[in-house]
Amino acid sequence: MKIRDQDAQNNFTILRLLLAVMVVFGHFKLLAGVASPQWPFVYAGAAVDCFFVVSGYLVTLSFDRDPNFMRYYLRRFFRIYPLYLVVVIAQTLILGSLATGGIAENLRSMATYFAANAVFANFLQYDVGDGVLRGLTNPSLNASLWTLKIEFGFYFLLPFLWLAVRRFGAWLLAAIFVASALYYHLLRDYGAGELARQLPGQLQFLALGIAAYLYRDRLDLSRPAAVLLVPCLGLVMTLLLPFKTLFLYPLVVAAFVVVVALKTPAFNLKNDFSYGVYLLHAPIIQLSL
Repeated sequence: MKIRDQDAQNNFTILRLLLAVMVVFGHFKLLAGVASPQWPFVYAGAAVDCFFVVSGYLVTLSFDRDPNFMRYYLRRFFRIYPLYLVVVIAQTLILGSLATGGIAENLRSMATYFAANAVFANFLQYDVGDGVLRGLTNPSLNASLWTLKIEFGFYFLLPFLWLAVRRFGAWLLAAIFVASALYYHLLRDYGAGELARQLPGQLQFLALGIAAYLYRDRLDLSRPAAVLLVPCLGLVMTLLLPFKTLFLYPLVVAAFVVVVALKTPAFNLKNDFSYGVYLLHAPIIQLSL
């Protein structure tokens, strides 16, 4: 299959690295329990939202190029899980060694911690033993892991969503986007913020990533205009971030991702280590604290 220019020449690699750095900044302030200053430490949430749009685009691209279910699922599994499992094992050993009594007296607690975190149920157990992280502002060793179960859920759903969109049209994506956004805001407004930010609440960003791939040929924007548009979209996103305004905020997030990744001058950054930054920064910060 011939690869289109915008599929080969883009800024997704450098964008993902910048988003990972934004998450690092946000978590550095959050985990340290520091209230101010707000800027530039306020973008961790927006960066995660941008990551979901990026995933929507790139994972759709991957499946569209090779719609073999087995190969697709194997690629997605090995893209995320091996390094994730290594990090979980390291976290288990570190917490066990720091707990009172050491590894020998905390094997049961370590086993349950590993079992829960290995299957992305990080919320079931954050700590080991008598509470290694007790007294810290945030009791979790790795505050980034909650997003990965959403990624895996989306990886599972994507082939079915893409085939349905190809069959029934883009109105299906619009319906998913509207339903997901309404679900998110309904739960958030009634005090269930943690549940709101799981699936299907995050499908609004993933659906926009799929739509960006579907209509990637339709955006006619020159490079100079794109460079000027990026800070404008960034400013609007910053203003909307405290409210996450229904429909408008996710559309601005998606527009920011599309313009930066597809329309600004392409930088040749070959090595993508954003995932490593994303996985490792929080444990380093927490252990330092």
